[in-house]
Amino acid sequence: MTLLKRFTVFLIAAMLVLPAAARAEDNAKQVIQTLCGRLLVVMKQASQLGFQGRVDKLTKVIVDSYDMPAATRATLGVAYAKLSADEAAQLTEAFSRFSIYSYAEQFDGWDGEVFEVGDSRPSTEGSVIVPSRIVSKNGTATEIDYLMHEDAGRWRITDVLLDGTISQTAVRRSEFVSIFRRDGFPGLVAMLNQKMSAMGAK
Repeated sequence: MTLLKRFTVFLIAAMLVLPAAARAEDNAKQVIQTLCGRLLVVMKQASQLGFQGRVDKLTKVIVDSYDMPAATRATLGVAYAKLSADEAAQLTEAFSRFSIYSYAEQFDGWDGEVFEVGDSRPSTEGSVIVPSRIVSKNGTATEIDYLMHEDAGRWRITDVLLDGTISQTAVRRSEFVSIFRRDGFPGLVAMLNQKMSAMGAK
């Protein structure tokens, strides 16, 4: 093969690969744009919806956006290996509901805020980070970056970085693991249920 032909083959291969990579990154960004769009709708309707209404409005988009089994494993860390298959499934379900309740509690009103979602950038082990910001009407911005990986052909969230650096998973792990060590699996699930009851009672 001549040098010219080799170069031509290389260019064709590059043209095939780069659009695929770009599409993958666009898909990850689209997940966050969809999540932020739904959050904005819920914030604007927060009073009319009430807490349970916000939970109902957010459930599908959060379940679609997150890899809850992976997020649950990461939150419990090495202690997750001590769970039976049934316990792991129960904990994932409880953690999923807890995450939805947390969103419903935190996004409970709107005062002119807007969401901005940036382009994804590569992270470790094939994952990406999609940056976002909540910008208040006075221009103050809070950074919320999403760590995502590809799961069964879909990009899903595995962690949230507050202010661009503080891992939500790491913060929760420090609390969850200590409860698991002290009270075991029943105590951890009971703690999640208590937190959710408190949120819903507000």
